[in-house]
Amino acid sequence: MSPHEQEQRRLVPVSEHQVREYLLSKQVREIPEGWIRSEVRDSWQRCLDGGLDPEAPPDVPPIPASDLRELREQQADLYAIAKMEVRNLYSQIAGSNFMVAFATPSAIILETVADSSFLRLARRTRIIPGSLWQETARGTNALGCVSFTQGASVVHASEHFFGDNCTLTCVASPVFDHNDRLIGVVDASSDCHARQVHTVALIRMAALHIEAEIFRHKLSRHLIIQFHNRQEFVHTLEAGLIALDWEGNVVAANRQARFFLQDLPVSRGQPLEAVFRKSFDRFLAETAAAGSGQLTDHKGSTYNVLLSNLPYSPVTIRGAYLEKKRHEVSLPPAFVCEDPRVLDAIRIGEEAIPWKIPIFIRGETGCGKELLARHVHAVSGRKGKFVAVNCTALPETLIESEFFGYRDGAFTGSRRGGARGLIRDADQGTLFLDEIGDMPVTLQARLLRFLDQGTVRALGCSTEEKVDVQILAATNCAIEEAVEVKRFRSDLLYRIRGVEVTLPPLRERTDFVLVVKTVLQALAPDCSISDEAIAVLKQHRWPGNFRELKYSLVRMLIAAKSSLLLPSHALSVLGTFPAPRETWNPAKSNLKESQGKLIIETYQRCHGNVVHTARELSVSRNTVYRELRRSGLR
Repeated sequence: MSPHEQEQRRLVPVSEHQVREYLLSKQVREIPEGWIRSEVRDSWQRCLDGGLDPEAPPDVPPIPASDLRELREQQADLYAIAKMEVRNLYSQIAGSNFMVAFATPSAIILETVADSSFLRLARRTRIIPGSLWQETARGTNALGCVSFTQGASVVHASEHFFGDNCTLTCVASPVFDHNDRLIGVVDASSDCHARQVHTVALIRMAALHIEAEIFRHKLSRHLIIQFHNRQEFVHTLEAGLIALDWEGNVVAANRQARFFLQDLPVSRGQPLEAVFRKSFDRFLAETAAAGSGQLTDHKGSTYNVLLSNLPYSPVTIRGAYLEKKRHEVSLPPAFVCEDPRVLDAIRIGEEAIPWKIPIFIRGETGCGKELLARHVHAVSGRKGKFVAVNCTALPETLIESEFFGYRDGAFTGSRRGGARGLIRDADQGTLFLDEIGDMPVTLQARLLRFLDQGTVRALGCSTEEKVDVQILAATNCAIEEAVEVKRFRSDLLYRIRGVEVTLPPLRERTDFVLVVKTVLQALAPDCSISDEAIAVLKQHRWPGNFRELKYSLVRMLIAAKSSLLLPSHALSVLGTFPAPRETWNPAKSNLKESQGKLIIETYQRCHGNVVHTARELSVSRNTVYRELRRSGLR
């Protein structure tokens, strides 16, 4: 029995009207003991202390759509997992007049799923994406209570602070990350007459499932052991999860793991043998073949253990571990990579090599996804070729034969002697699937089969051939949206996301200056670029990233009459003074100030010559004089 149900049984029978009279008179502290649950009493008092009037609910409009979109993008991984879980939870709750929602720790709703009978009530009470449900704004409600107390909550009918919400029953449960930080809230709201007792359990299970999935996702490049002291529960959400690095040290543990291992050093950096009576090497040797085994902690408790979160068969674990121990990367990247996020992407890609698992690269067009893929191939030391495939460039009618090959005479117009196909061309090497989000759905099923079995059957053949291919995939689109509209298979997405990295766009890179100089050096070794010109380039948004930068520098070289690229050359290529980027802080600077600063810097570099300054910046002398007067120099 839950604490909510236990306290509900202890309540003194009393009418809802009697209880709410105390609320309306703002004398909540005077409510007799046993008339109302303590959770509700405390929340009512917090609302009153915050200045809310139970008879005058404030108007709280939803946040703007742009802010909602930004919130979703800030936690894209969590949002994608929660969105799927909300839909699964909705299908599990029987009956009508229901809505399931996921909200931020500050009780802003990010996602909802509701049946048609609940939509009118949802619109009236504003239980919609973007709406705020903190207690300080919306009074007592389950979402707001969880946001404040960080514990599960049930608020039924008249227990709500405002009368407008008294037709609802709300059940909410917190979602924590492996550091015990609140990262979200799952909520089910219904018409108060449709309350179901099993909803509380389903909400708790949904929260645990999100926690487990985000744990596995965030720690996907680590070995994860799943354990329970009862065999029948080791596969359930009640199991503990511990992530280990490849030296056998604890990286993270979920709440259930810490509960099982109370008073044991299960904190980050502790070796496995500090918690269990077995060394890491021995543990791997004993569990690699079956993917399961047993561990006994230093208090004598024995647990059934599974090796979890593995994209391939557990029999490869021991070999991957030994290869990881021997593997030392000595090949530096052949591109600029001083930005911390780029370095992190490189590190993750290199660490994934011994596992031979798919690597999924996200990033805008032209941000260097193929460069990273080629680096991973080079570091892997694989003997085969690097085969890059643009999934949008192949004709849909030929794409299957191009991928899997075909025998002689397999179809009309086929090449004499047949063709090996791109996958077999990449045998013992790397296959890079660029823009995989645009791959035709008809091909996705066959690619999924290849990823599962590692075999290829050419068109017109009856036999399959085993191949060894490292898969890297990349996309510049929101692939979760493609999954949502059935344009991309969800099972294929999970299969290609062995590990995932994201490359930042050029406009956000901290090593932008070095990037510009390196690209220019490759184009024209005898040329250089002034700091003022780089400052102009830096304010451009670069939607085409490296490709756009390269061609812009080529145009600047063509426009230049010397070996030094100046601001005027950048301005001639970009058209005019570039608009500030979205990350530009309007409180500190604006377009006019950046223009003025550039004019003053150029004027000083031209030793106070107005004519030369105007000519270099391609502006009129009056513009230069006007800025000099504004700055007090004339």
